[in-house]
Amino acid sequence: MKRSYLILFTILLLICAKTNCQTVDALFVSAFTKYQSNDFAGAVSDYTQVIALKADYSDAYFNRAISYEKLNQDKNAIVDYSKVLSLNPKDVNALLNRALVYARMDKDKSALLDLNAALEIKPDFFTLYYQRGLIYQKSGLDSLAFKDFTKFIASYPNNIAGRMALANLYDQMEEYDMAIKTYTALIALDSTNSKAYFNRAFDYDLISKPDVAILDYTKAIHFDAKYADAYYNRAFIHNEMNEFDEAIADYTWVIALEPLSSDAYFNRGIAKLNAGRKHQSCEDIGKAAELGDKAAQKFYVNNCNQ
Repeated sequence: MKRSYLILFTILLLICAKTNCQTVDALFVSAFTKYQSNDFAGAVSDYTQVIALKADYSDAYFNRAISYEKLNQDKNAIVDYSKVLSLNPKDVNALLNRALVYARMDKDKSALLDLNAALEIKPDFFTLYYQRGLIYQKSGLDSLAFKDFTKFIASYPNNIAGRMALANLYDQMEEYDMAIKTYTALIALDSTNSKAYFNRAFDYDLISKPDVAILDYTKAIHFDAKYADAYYNRAFIHNEMNEFDEAIADYTWVIALEPLSSDAYFNRGIAKLNAGRKHQSCEDIGKAAELGDKAAQKFYVNNCNQ
């Protein structure tokens, strides 16, 4: 949140009536304090009073917009950021913030217009390249996204989010070897990043390296013991490798974390069947059928309802 009111305090006292200025300043400070205390509605109320007293107070509109965002009132935030830009068309922060709100509202064209305008004003504001890259990626403009992500990383080589975005882009482009290299570079920067291990494991499995994939899924679980998807994917590989006890153990973890996962019950049932435990298998598949899994319902009728 902008804090330029600290700079404006003396100026405000000189350019308007003393009582009014003290009221504006007190309300601004009150609004900022409420924001810091997570009283976003209270902050909006105070900023609104500030604006009523000083209609051209750009910082008040900017801060109220941020407060509106916290209240999930994106349309109101857009109105306030637009007001800031009407007062100062070259406010790069307002352009960036409005772009992020537009992107959240799936108004990608409007978001790109704001990001491009911001980059024209401040081409060395490299965060803009990262944000624009995300929108390009979302829009399927892979080559443009790649240029923006690489430019961002060149300026911030240790930024985790940037490398994750680039790795995800490689995945989207089905360049799995490059994705793996990028995840590896990310892990070198953040050795506890469970998502990076998970994604790299997924890619290793895609390029037919299940043993390495298992190691990465295990790492992901080590750093996030409640990572249900990691247990699930590791179980799937164990089952394919005829390691049924290991698969059953992993599916059991998934069920403990997600008790309504019909897929986990069904697949654990198949693993138990492969392990020669038909009665227990049918119990699991029956549970999956109860949870609405149509494949489990059909399997149960054909194999267990006898």
